[in-house]
This record gives sequence, C-alpha cells and structure tokens, in this order.
Amino acid sequence: MRHPVPASLAATYTTDLCLRAVPGALPISVPYEPLAGKPQMECFPIVAEHVALHGGEALIGWAIWEVPGVFIEAEFHSVWKDASGLLHDLTPRSIPFEAILFLPDSTRQYRGRQVDNIRQPLAKDLDVYRYLYLVSRTFELMNAGDLAEQYGEISLPPKAAKEYRKVLGELAKLQARLDRRYP
Repeated sequence: MRHPVPASLAATYTTDLCLRAVPGALPISVPYEPLAGKPQMECFPIVAEHVALHGGEALIGWAIWEVPGVFIEAEFHSVWKDASGLLHDLTPRSIPFEAILFLPDSTRQYRGRQVDNIRQPLAKDLDVYRYLYLVSRTFELMNAGDLAEQYGEISLPPKAAKEYRKVLGELAKLQARLDRRYP
C-alpha cells in the first residue's frame, strides 16, 4: 500500500474525521521542519527537548494522514509552538513533505502512554475494514497493561506474541491485496 501522505484540507472526509476526533476543531497546515539527528516518530521527547532549549511550548493534537482512496487517520502528535506563535513539525519521518495537517486538541495531554490512531475507511471494501481492525488490534496487543509505557523493543507474553504473529501475517496478505487493488 502507498505510504500515508498529509491529508487534504479540502476533503469533506478530512473535516468529518477531525470533527469526530476533536468536536468543533478544524485542522491547520504546519510546516514540516525535521530536526537532524533526531529519531523518527518520537515527537513528544523531541518537542519537549526543543521547548527546554528554545522556549515556546508543545502543542498536543493529531497529525492527519491519508492513504488516498483507501483510508484516513489521525495520529496523536506534538508540534512546537515558537515564542511568536508559529507552529513547526520537528519530528523526522521516513518520507519528506512540505507540511502536515495538524488538528490541535486542548482536551488531551501526553502522559507517557501510547495513544491509538483514529482511523476511517475511505473505500467501501471489506479488506480495508479488516485491515484497519487488524492495525488497531496490533496496537492493543503491543500496548496492553504496562506495555503502553514501554518504548523500543518489547517482549509480549507468549499468548499475545502468538496472536501478534498471526495478525501480522494476515496484515501482510491484506496489504498485498490492497496494494494490487489501490495502486
């Protein structure tokens, strides 16, 4: 399946997802300015360190991503708000782009625990529905109990590890089917 890209402000389904995630809020475009030498996908410690060094504040919310025509999702995320009020996405990612779509969420705080993405299918396709369910299931397995506060390589209990391997196998098959269906 294609890599997720920042969602479009213009799409109705983007507005629908955003209003579902944070009632009454709308997303904004935030320039992507990744910091060199920082780990990918570690927004919360990166932004906290940047605030400590440069002032400003961390703004909590959701980065909105889309696999065009397949699904859209909101990823719990943090950006840096500088002293003049401008927002910056400082977190390196594997795919470069100019800006992200960010949905501020004043009702949330980062508490050191993982937060699952909010996902919405764009295709009326049973394989897409199953794929999104299985992605959520992998999150549940990897974040059950104390695992939610662990980072890096973790060890699952044997029963969960067995289910996790099974889910990953099914996800790989679904991904291959979806890649052929949605090139």
